[in-house]
Formats: sequence, structure tokens, C-alpha cells
Amino acid sequence: MGYSKKNRILDAAIKVFAEKGYQYATIAEIAREAGISTGLVYTYFENKLDLLLSLNLRFFQMVNVINQKKLAQIADPVEKLFELFRTYHEILLHDKKSLYWGTIIKEGFPQPHLVKSKKLKLKQSKIHEENKQLLKTVDDILAEGQRRGKIDTALKPQLLRQIFGGTSQTLFNGLFLQYYRQEEMGYDKEDIPKAMSALLEKFIT
Repeated sequence: MGYSKKNRILDAAIKVFAEKGYQYATIAEIAREAGISTGLVYTYFENKLDLLLSLNLRFFQMVNVINQKKLAQIADPVEKLFELFRTYHEILLHDKKSLYWGTIIKEGFPQPHLVKSKKLKLKQSKIHEENKQLLKTVDDILAEGQRRGKIDTALKPQLLRQIFGGTSQTLFNGLFLQYYRQEEMGYDKEDIPKAMSALLEKFIT
């Protein structure tokens, strides 16, 4: 029962943070969205920052677990690269609500001085470790592809990762604005995988 309520709170927090913005969201609004009392939120989470960190930790852990299972079955680095971005797109483009994750991730690395309690510092440390694992996965795939002559060597793996990741994040942000803020961006969710595939192809030799 406790697990179910905790996840209801987290699911509500995703929606409220995305729609209101982390800065303007309140615990009371999150509790109302979850259909529980405000006091019950504090049974599971210290404060709003705890909710934000918990969401980001859940996201990165989920992505890393999925990648570990899928990529272990693929030998070719180029296929691994495409599969990695397919996984990312499947998570964020599953439905309109999945786009909420994109806005949460941007907020997930608060300044260290804002994280004061030992519990939250530990949670933030875990997020950084999960993020490092994800970045290393991408870098290792790119480096392997370069060693095997399948990926352009003109740029370092870390730069290629930033190009791919930054482009992907920008496209997701635009789609979120289009769906939820009625800002016409001129593309839909079906266009994002196509755009990313075209970008990746530019660096395949």
C-alpha cells in the first residue's frame, strides 16, 4: 500500500512540475493531484526538492536498466547507438504525458548548496552516478564505433554525445511546448526519431 501511494505522489509531481514549473509548483497542488492529504506527502518525502530528486533518480535508473538489457544483445556499435536513442524516444514519446519527463530532467541537477539534508545529498549523489553511467554508455559506444571505423573520428566521443543528446532534448522540449503551451513548432512526435536518425547517419562512415 505504501509503495502505491508513494508512486501516486511521484506521478502527480511529474504532472504538476511539468505544467506549473518546479519553482511555482506546491506540495498542496501535488497532493491534490494525487488525491491524498498534504500531510501524507511529507510521510514519504522531505520537501519539494526531495520529490524532484526522486523523480530524476527513478528516470535515470529506468533508462540504465533498459539499456543494459537491450545493448547486451547487440554487437555492432552503430546498431547499439540507434537502439539507445530508440529506447530514449520510446520512453519520452510513449504518450503526451511521457513528455513531462523531459521537463523534469532539466530541473534535476540543482546547485549543491540547495541540497542540505544528508538524505537528499545521498539521493543527489545517486543521480550523478546514474547519469555518469548513462553518459559512459554513450561514450563507450561512440568510441568503439570510431575504433572499428564505423563512426566519424573528426570529433571526440564526448562532443558527439553532446551533439546527439542536446539535439534530442531540444526537440523534446519543442514538442512539449507545442502540446501543452500551444506554441506551434512545425513538427510532431513522429518527426523526432526521423530527425535523430538523419543526424546520426551524418556521422556514420
